[in-house]
Amino acid sequence: MNNRISSRGTWSLQSREMTGYGFQFLLLALFVVHVLTLNDATNLSLFQSINAMGARLPAWLVSAITDLGNGTTLGVIVLCYLVKRPELTLRVVVAAILSLLMVPLIKDYFAAPRPAAILEYLNIIGETRHANSFPSGHTATAFLFAVTIFLVSKCNKVKLGLIAVAAIVGASRIMVGAHWPADVVMGAIVGALCAYGALLLAPLVKLTDTLRLRSYLVLLVVILLCELDKGYDADAFWQVIMLRWIWFSVCAGLIWQSWKRTHRAAKLEG
Repeated sequence: MNNRISSRGTWSLQSREMTGYGFQFLLLALFVVHVLTLNDATNLSLFQSINAMGARLPAWLVSAITDLGNGTTLGVIVLCYLVKRPELTLRVVVAAILSLLMVPLIKDYFAAPRPAAILEYLNIIGETRHANSFPSGHTATAFLFAVTIFLVSKCNKVKLGLIAVAAIVGASRIMVGAHWPADVVMGAIVGALCAYGALLLAPLVKLTDTLRLRSYLVLLVVILLCELDKGYDADAFWQVIMLRWIWFSVCAGLIWQSWKRTHRAAKLEG
């Protein structure tokens, strides 16, 4: 009986957490935009307009923005946030796993051609790809983490800022010539749904100091290995690579500070 009450209470809390922060409105807005991009003429027109904007901006800047949707780059940024909000660790991991399962499955199912496979003239920054365009994986990753934090934030400015940054990352995927607007919008929807799925599947957890620090280190090592496994990217701008490693350094520094505080507190208690 107590378990049933506890379960109902948890579900009620999660429902209020979801409904209290405008998730339904965000999802509805994304679906409306998605319907608009289903029209080929609208999809092409939006692509040409946004892609042309990318040609007027410094290439390294557009590449740095789009790199914020890169799994390793955004992963280490989010890990910096988790050092301050460790109770979200399990939820973020579950959301990431859901995205890693869903995005490749949808990409393989639709096997949609990218803009470079269809258009003769477009602005391309970075690697030129031709297949598996739908949905945008970078946008899914950006919205996954943005919505995960969005669902627990109490500050409207923070929530709006998170969605704005994720939307800019999505727009940058069009600027670099990697995706159609329809890909970007669906990537945002997939990322948001993965964040919501993690909300239902993974409760906020209170970690012991030891488990918390071990979790940080494991996640940092996994992200670092994923980054090293990609090898040298000849198309990457040095500014982007530098920013990426700055984030790794900041993350390592935050984990070190957290360890020092924990160690100092343990000595005082002892």
